[in-house]
Amino acid sequence: MKRRMLLLMMAGFFVFGGVAFAGSALNNGTGSLKVCAQESVQIDAKAYVETLCTGDVSELESSYTYTDEMSAALESGGGLEGLQSSIKQLGELKAVEEPVEEEASGYRSYSVPCQFEVQNVDIVIHVDTQGRIAGLVTMPYTGAQEGETDTKASEKTLPDGVAETELTLPVSGEEGWELPGTLTMPEGDGPFPAVILVHGSGPNDRDETVGPNKPFRDIAWDLAQQGIAVYRYDKRTNVYGEEMAADTKLTLEEETIQDAVQAVSLLKEQDKVDPERIYVLGHSLGGEALPRIRQALAQEGQELSGYIFLAAPARPLAGLMREQYDFLYSLMPQLNETQQKQKEEIYAQLDRLDDLDSLSEDEAVMGAYKQYWQYLEDYDPVEAAADMTEKCLVLQGEEDYQVTMEDFALWQEAYGESENWEFITYPGLTHMFMPGEKANGNADYMTAQNVDPQVTADIALFVNGGNPLMRE
Repeated sequence: MKRRMLLLMMAGFFVFGGVAFAGSALNNGTGSLKVCAQESVQIDAKAYVETLCTGDVSELESSYTYTDEMSAALESGGGLEGLQSSIKQLGELKAVEEPVEEEASGYRSYSVPCQFEVQNVDIVIHVDTQGRIAGLVTMPYTGAQEGETDTKASEKTLPDGVAETELTLPVSGEEGWELPGTLTMPEGDGPFPAVILVHGSGPNDRDETVGPNKPFRDIAWDLAQQGIAVYRYDKRTNVYGEEMAADTKLTLEEETIQDAVQAVSLLKEQDKVDPERIYVLGHSLGGEALPRIRQALAQEGQELSGYIFLAAPARPLAGLMREQYDFLYSLMPQLNETQQKQKEEIYAQLDRLDDLDSLSEDEAVMGAYKQYWQYLEDYDPVEAAADMTEKCLVLQGEEDYQVTMEDFALWQEAYGESENWEFITYPGLTHMFMPGEKANGNADYMTAQNVDPQVTADIALFVNGGNPLMRE
């Protein structure tokens, strides 16, 4: 029997680490809000969430005010009723826990852990200095896990022979901005080869957390046990999402590329890291960005040892998004009225991406502005990779419905005969390189697992100078 799927998880493209409600002002991590210096106004976040999940949302419309950006986003997504419909796909609400409050850049954020029948999430409310709701977004659940089992994926004990230190990444061109990061090191004096991990789409944390899983943490720990240093950091849209929401000029450059380039410079300064043996690993949209990261490094006169593509898209983003939704809805042949309405709204948004010239510069579609989409529309990652003379490793899960074997085939068709490129697929692994089945949609992401050890073993062999295709 096919598992229930959570289309809420697909509000953005390849969203890992934070899933925005469709139409939210913070959708897909590509937008947020202007900085305010004053102290923000408090609200009863728990009561707000309870009403949003199960109550009369007209009360939220009359009792709260919203920023202009948020009002416009709500209107485009069917209003608060549309958000409530999305939430209902998580199943019956079982409990709303006490909010965790944070103050940052003039905004007060309330993270409210919620237990649902199908999937637990945190619903996060962002409030500005005038008490206006400025954003609504879902994030991985942080509350008490009911009946949590002692699984390998949920363990948080650092393996023997591995050490971690905090290493902050300065944000180039943004005075005072820093991204928290972690440097994972093997035992010994080094110098060690090193890998920098670049996230997929969405406001990811350094572990690329989704549900109970932390694929980047898994990769870092496994590689460190095999003699390789690893650096991972919180994505700029995770740390400074609110400051970036009003930036209609935001593209993949600011979202991903600039920080990856800065991470290379930072890593070369570390005593136990061999500056001549540094690799960049990109997952999903991060993999698509690798040719541009390489170009940016070349402009600075920097050259790396190689690049590792994990489930990297080779086709236009808008078309892949439509393909994802087509697939997910094919697993739900019978839709109720609410689901059908949501489907129509999603496809209406996707249709607008087919004609970017018709969009105004400040008009958000699927959570991003025109310039973001135009950048990706004009960017052909396979063509941009033509100048990559460094070692390149392309890995693909055969059960991945988000970036499929068709993308892998396009990379292999272009570079399969090149001596510096290697290609490996993994039966039974999903977009997260964990066990699962394509027919389960994203339900497998909610099962606590680890990145398959063969994947990290192949990466380690590649970094250490071997050929994964020749493994025993």
